[in-house]
Amino acid sequence: MMRHRSPRRKYAKHRFHSRQRPRNYRPLVSFFIVVLVIWGGVKFFQAIFSEGRSETSAAVLQIQKGVAEFSLDETETWTRAYSEQQFLEGDSLRTSPNSRISLEIFGGNTIFLGGDTELFFEKLNQRSEKKTVVLRLDRGNIWATVSEDDFASNQKSKFVVETAHSRLQVTGTVFDLQVGETEDTIRLVKGGANVEILDETGDTLDSIEMGVGQKLVANPATAKTIKSGQDPLTILDSEFVESEWHLQNLENFAPQEAAQIRRKIEISAVQTGAGLEVNTEIEAPKILSPNPDTNFPGHTESMTIEGTAPDEAFQIVVNGYTLTKFRPGDRKWSYFASRKFGTLIPGENVYSAVAVTREGKQSPATSVRVFYEGTQIPPKATAPAEPAPNLTDEINNFSNPVVLEPAIPADGEAFETTESVVKISGLVDPKTNAVEVNGFRLQKFRVGNTKFQYTANAQYGNMKSGENLYAIKAFGPDGKTAQTEIRVIYTPQ
Repeated sequence: MMRHRSPRRKYAKHRFHSRQRPRNYRPLVSFFIVVLVIWGGVKFFQAIFSEGRSETSAAVLQIQKGVAEFSLDETETWTRAYSEQQFLEGDSLRTSPNSRISLEIFGGNTIFLGGDTELFFEKLNQRSEKKTVVLRLDRGNIWATVSEDDFASNQKSKFVVETAHSRLQVTGTVFDLQVGETEDTIRLVKGGANVEILDETGDTLDSIEMGVGQKLVANPATAKTIKSGQDPLTILDSEFVESEWHLQNLENFAPQEAAQIRRKIEISAVQTGAGLEVNTEIEAPKILSPNPDTNFPGHTESMTIEGTAPDEAFQIVVNGYTLTKFRPGDRKWSYFASRKFGTLIPGENVYSAVAVTREGKQSPATSVRVFYEGTQIPPKATAPAEPAPNLTDEINNFSNPVVLEPAIPADGEAFETTESVVKISGLVDPKTNAVEVNGFRLQKFRVGNTKFQYTANAQYGNMKSGENLYAIKAFGPDGKTAQTEIRVIYTPQ
């Protein structure tokens, strides 16, 4: 007899499954909620505390040569620093001997540090329009340019450098500060500054206002000099004005002014025969071009003096300027003379070249005389004629941009490349308000800057195969403009 399955048992099995308890997702949801709350809190506090450590509150480092080290919060641990590194309040920076580095603060203020220099960032912050920079220079030498727009005397912003002997507050200035064991030497190239003379405990003994072109040696004896009614200020010494330290720094912001100083040095060296003792046993360099007594027309803006060097030449010096591109063992040398930089002047130009050996011995000079038919700037009626050209008017005018990169072989020649990306960078007049390249306004350029940079990229369409013309146009005060053009020939591989 067959048995049939009970429908009741089937129903019971179905009821058994239907009565299983559903999964509880509440703990998992609660966990994710807690994670989101913690993550949001972290981001909130990061946003608050990162305000003081943003890029606008940092000094950005560039290393030209040598080595720099940094320390955080005045600890004894020093670590090697690298270009593009940022420094904030509480950080310290020091350089090795024979080093040269720069710091850019808030985009428009630059400090150059010499070798064996130590600097502490006591205050470095920006809140809206108020900027505060307080630095402590423990030892060494700094050269700085500070924006008047940022630190004018009637604003709340301040730029202060403290040492063991003085406290310097500047208001749109170019200055040099050298710290010694017992005194400071302060040189004010441009702008204004207030200097407080400090005693051994850091208290102020006296203060004095400095003006353009003045020098002050700050120590406790200086305070006594001031109280006695004597003037402790002197004029800038020519040794500093003509030093490579000052001129290399100045060239970054006022290239024409630096060129004028170099031109005076060169002319003085030729006229006085200044230099090393001449050794007639050393062969003099030869000048191959231009030919003697060549006349250059007025539309010529530059020329190149070329020649050959003797075998023992370690350096080639032309009119007191050491050729930086010449290397020992090179057979050829060249010197670039330009009206723009004051090394080619209307009328007679004499270029004198000497060779210097590794031992410091100097050869006899070889000279060439040329004539430039450009318009001579007449001297003032009340001033005696000077051998150096008066380029003051050119310096005060709004000057054309100077392209440093890419390296143009000579004025008017094109830069040839197979690379698809070319960086165009250089210097503009310090009075520049904006810069455009082929009508495109550079967004990263800020008033007070003297450097500009533009990227030509074949992928972006602003550089094509063949010849490309780039017009760099600077906009200055009172509607003034100045423009420089370069040609780039791009040959894709």
